[in-house]
Amino acid sequence: MAVLAKANQLAAEGRSIIHLEVGQPDFKVAEPIRRAAIKAISAHQTGYSDANGLPALRLKISDYYARYYGLNIDEHRVILTAGASGALALVVALLTDPGDGWLLSDPSYPSNRYFIEAFSGVPQVCNVGPETRFQPSADAIRQAWQPSTRSLLLGSPANPTGTSLQAPALTELAEVVADRQGFLVSDEIYQGLEYGPEARVSALSAHDDAFVVNSFSKYFGMTGWRLGWLIAPDNAIDSLIRLAQNLFICPSLPAQHGAMAAFEPEVMTILERQREILASRRDFMLAELPATGLEVPVAPDGAFYLYARLPEGAPTSDDYCKGLLDVTGVATTPGTDFGSYQAERYLRLSYAQPQAILEDALGRMLKYRL
Repeated sequence: MAVLAKANQLAAEGRSIIHLEVGQPDFKVAEPIRRAAIKAISAHQTGYSDANGLPALRLKISDYYARYYGLNIDEHRVILTAGASGALALVVALLTDPGDGWLLSDPSYPSNRYFIEAFSGVPQVCNVGPETRFQPSADAIRQAWQPSTRSLLLGSPANPTGTSLQAPALTELAEVVADRQGFLVSDEIYQGLEYGPEARVSALSAHDDAFVVNSFSKYFGMTGWRLGWLIAPDNAIDSLIRLAQNLFICPSLPAQHGAMAAFEPEVMTILERQREILASRRDFMLAELPATGLEVPVAPDGAFYLYARLPEGAPTSDDYCKGLLDVTGVATTPGTDFGSYQAERYLRLSYAQPQAILEDALGRMLKYRL
C-alpha cells in the first residue's frame, strides 16, 4: 500500500506510472453480472439478506463445487461473506483462543498474520523456498508444529508466489493436522486461475472438515463488490452464522444478486477466456523478465503473480522497488511485504495488466537493469 500511495502521488504529479504492485485483474466485470446487479437495484432489492447470504446463491456455489471439483458440499455449509477477508475473519474468530498458534508460510499474504493477531492468536511461520515451490511440506509442518499450535493456514494458489498444492501434498498435510487434532484452513481465492495441466483441487478433497475461504474477486473479477464465501464443517455453521450476524450483519445484497449470474455458461466462457489471456501474459513475462536481471526460480501455476529474485549484489528489495519506481515509474511490491524469510532478495510483480502495458513495463525495467 505504501508503494501504491507513492505511485499515485507520482501519477498526480504527471508521471507515467505502471502498476505491477496491485493484485487486481484488469478485466471489466462480465456484462451478465452487471446486468443482474442493476436489475436487483432497480427492483429495490437492496436491504439485508440472511447473515449467511441468499439461499439460491449458496446453492449455486454448492453446484459449482460439484461440477468443477467433484465434491458434494451441502449448501448449508456455505456462508457468504464480505469478501474473502470477511470469511477469514470469521474463521480466525471462531478457532482462536488467546495464545493459540496458527502455522502459516513465509512468504504469504501479509494480512493473514494480522487477522490472527487481532484475535489474540500467534502467527507461527514455516519458511518455504524454491526447493518446495514455496509451499509447506508435511515434514516441515510436523517440525514447525508447537504445543500451542491449533491451526494450519494454507494458500493455493498462493500469494505472492502463484504456486499451488496438488492432491497428494494436500492429503499429507491434512493427515498431519488431523494427527495433532488441529484445524485445516485453506485460502483458495485464486482457484480458477490455474495454468497447468492438473485439475483444480480444493483442500476439501483431502479433508471434508477443512475450512475453505474463497472469493468472487479474483477468478470472477468482482474485486470491489466485496463478496466471498466460506465452506465450513457442519458443527461450525451455527457459531459462524452468529459471528457473522454480530460482526457484519450480512454481505451486500446487490453484490449477491450480481453473483447469481456468475455461474451462467455465458459468464464461465468469458472467465475461461480471461484465464487464457492471463496464462499468455504469464508466459510472456517468464520469457522476457530474465533480461532485466531478475530471476523467477519457480514458474507459477496459478494466480497472476511472479515472485522474482534479485541477483547477488543487488540492493535490497525495498531499495530496488523504490529506485525502480522513482526512475522508471514501474511500481512493484518488495518481498518484505510478505514475510522475512529471504524477503530482501525477492519482489512480487502482478501481470494482471494488458499485454501492451506489460511490454512497456519490461522496456522501462531493461533501462534499470542491475
